[in-house]
Amino acid sequence: FELVDPATDEPIALEDGARGESCLTTIVGDGSVGGIRTSLGDIMEVTMSACPCGHTGFRYRIVGRVDDMLKVKGAIVYPAALDNLIAAFHPRVTGEFRIVLDEPPPRVTPPLKLKIEHAAGIGGEALRQLEGELLERMRNELRVTPAITWLEPETLPRTGKKTDFFERNYR
Repeated sequence: FELVDPATDEPIALEDGARGESCLTTIVGDGSVGGIRTSLGDIMEVTMSACPCGHTGFRYRIVGRVDDMLKVKGAIVYPAALDNLIAAFHPRVTGEFRIVLDEPPPRVTPPLKLKIEHAAGIGGEALRQLEGELLERMRNELRVTPAITWLEPETLPRTGKKTDFFERNYR
């Protein structure tokens, strides 16, 4: 197992907080085939310190997918990271959002445009305060300051499948 930089495929040292694309290399073989390297397409953040339960080895959490990666003024932004951050503001938001893309990814001309559903009954000063808190967390944690368009609850379509976080406005 190794982490690599998704842009350059250069190895990233496994240490607390290291983040990169996960790759596996099969080294067991019959002599004719071995050393097959496979990219999982997941962006992982690893923790190398001992687990509180006493087990050793690394732990990881998936923070995004390589094919969902966006670049905004040099900052790498994953929809899964936005999803986690926005969901932390529930119940003041429904958790539904879309990233508005006016050109094909991964590069995004700033500002990153977001449509976010606020919860029922949130408006006026409460909505301005919520937006300020969201923007501060996004600046601190994701290094991006988006332009937010607030939507009423139940405005965005729901699906029983994996949510497509993108609204594509380009051909």
